[in-house]
Amino acid sequence: MSLRWLTCFVCALPTIVGCATTKSSDTARTGIEQLLISSATDQALDKVNFEPIRNAKVFVETKYLDCVDKNYIIVSVHQRLLRNGSTLVDKPEEAQVILEVGSGAVGTDRQEFFVGMPQIPLPPPSPISIPKLELFTRTRAMGTAKLTVLAYDAQTRVAVIDSGRLLARSDYKQWHVMGASPVVSGRVPAELNAATGEHESPVTLPLVAGRSTGAVR
Repeated sequence: MSLRWLTCFVCALPTIVGCATTKSSDTARTGIEQLLISSATDQALDKVNFEPIRNAKVFVETKYLDCVDKNYIIVSVHQRLLRNGSTLVDKPEEAQVILEVGSGAVGTDRQEFFVGMPQIPLPPPSPISIPKLELFTRTRAMGTAKLTVLAYDAQTRVAVIDSGRLLARSDYKQWHVMGASPVVSGRVPAELNAATGEHESPVTLPLVAGRSTGAVR
């Protein structure tokens, strides 16, 4: 390259602009929200004893199941039936046992608490506000599942399984002190840690007998 071309290239450098953009997006529902519901669902269904219909041909009736994540509940019931040696059939007339699944409540709730000073807007015409000061914050998200499972003989209509009300709850708790790294506890973080070995935060409290040790309530 001649000196003239090199000089022209160097002079043109200030006008050369590089630009890169990164596109990011999140799902409509967070993974934690979905885990809260599925964890509560698993706990509720684990209370059902399917032994009375072992090896039976079972038709699962789901028309009474009207809730979020309905498909997960249906597949979870199928999974437990198959593990029990039952055979799933597509039509009631092919079944020895009709099994109905109903939902009373399947959803999430959130509680937030903080100690400090809320944001305070200054009097007009000033557009400035005194920022919020948080000395201590606690957030607790909960997943609740209330299900019922009823199985009866397809011929006699006599009940074989009556689970009653299956009520279970999972939780995800997080708290901060003066903006320090959060402390995380609850059933969902414990299940994540057990399954993946990953910790949600530098401090994750272990789960003992279905409850977080030292958890903030």
